[in-house]
Amino acid sequence: MSTEPEYASIDDLTTPVVAMTEDVTLADGRKVKVRGLTRFELIMNGKGTEDPLVIEQRNVATCMVQPKMTPDAVRKWQKGSVPGDLARVTLAIRNLSGLAEGAGKSDVAEAGN
Repeated sequence: MSTEPEYASIDDLTTPVVAMTEDVTLADGRKVKVRGLTRFELIMNGKGTEDPLVIEQRNVATCMVQPKMTPDAVRKWQKGSVPGDLARVTLAIRNLSGLAEGAGKSDVAEAGN
């Protein structure tokens, strides 16, 4: 018995969803909470610059749930951060955004099905 797939409606696609968050433990044991980027945020945060420092500042500021940060505060953190802390935070943001290594490849493989 074959069942027809359930297709999404326009409302399903345009109604904001609650973003998944993740706690990231910093080198000193304290934690921060981040969420993933929406596709819109990802594109807008890269607009007008190719500077990876600026893009990281925008992405971290956009996705930092606790504590809230501005791009300028992230810039100061970049300059004086403990090695590895920002890498852990940006990796969590990438994973929550569906941008982890191999994510695009698995989506492409499934698209043909």
